[in-house]
Amino acid sequence: MPDPAPTFEDVNERVKRDWKRDTSPSDRVQSVMRTAYEPLAATTVADKALRSEQTARKHLRSLVEHGYVTETASPNSKVTLYRRANDSLALEQARRMLDQTDVDTRSTRVLEMREQLREYGERFNANSPDAVVRAHADIDPETLMEWQTTRRNLAFAEVALALSGVEDVSKVAEAA
Repeated sequence: MPDPAPTFEDVNERVKRDWKRDTSPSDRVQSVMRTAYEPLAATTVADKALRSEQTARKHLRSLVEHGYVTETASPNSKVTLYRRANDSLALEQARRMLDQTDVDTRSTRVLEMREQLREYGERFNANSPDAVVRAHADIDPETLMEWQTTRRNLAFAEVALALSGVEDVSKVAEAA
């Protein structure tokens, strides 16, 4: 009689079990919100964070109080939705840029992105991608996404430059 086929552990279940063991409920809720691209209901956050809805709501309220998450009403129901706060996202992205690049590189990249945005504006005779969409102009989805991404990245890079200026001033003040 042949040996029975070996049983394999479900990798996804193992990862979930390890994540649950190695992190706090608060960390898991924050992690879910850090990677969410659209507003989420507390039930969805709870499922993804491997917690009860009550626990997820408690941690979401704390994240709202600390400015990491914002609340909004669902347009089609009375459900409260949660999304990452713009300020929190901008500061996180700016901090990442500060850690990964020097001020000269950031300054050069800001100038390049400003030039890209100017070229988009001239090409489509509009100040923003939103204006192009509202005017129903002929723009392919990839170009629209590139324009929107460049605008977002420029905003993050400008925040990073501003933060590096604040850090420089702080260092001078500490040295005095």
